[in-house]
Amino acid sequence: MGLCELGSKSASAIEDMVAYAQETQHEKILRGLAVGISLVMYGRLEEADPLIESLTRDKDAILRRSGMYTIAMAYCGTGNNSAIRKLLHVAVSDVNDDVRRAAVMGLGFLLFKQPDHCPGVVQLLSE
Repeated sequence: MGLCELGSKSASAIEDMVAYAQETQHEKILRGLAVGISLVMYGRLEEADPLIESLTRDKDAILRRSGMYTIAMAYCGTGNNSAIRKLLHVAVSDVNDDVRRAAVMGLGFLLFKQPDHCPGVVQLLSE
């Protein structure tokens, strides 16, 4: 569903996927929905911020991970400083390893057009 709606910012698709993710207990379905939600917001920049905020504040770790993926997809290749700060904060502060890992992966998506910046940003994680 996420690939079919890639970058569309379809409110109905996002609402359906988030609602189903909050209802189901099947982890494989949740993981697929996490990626699908982020793909719908591909390239949407600040338009994705309200969804990102709601996902990153969720108590479910898989939905928080979806928030990290959504940051990565919405700001993909932009090197946006605000998005980098959010990802760095989560990469060192979230209680779940998978969410932290998704945040670090998201840094790669944000910086893939500026590979020379990536080592400096990742070095901030070790400090």
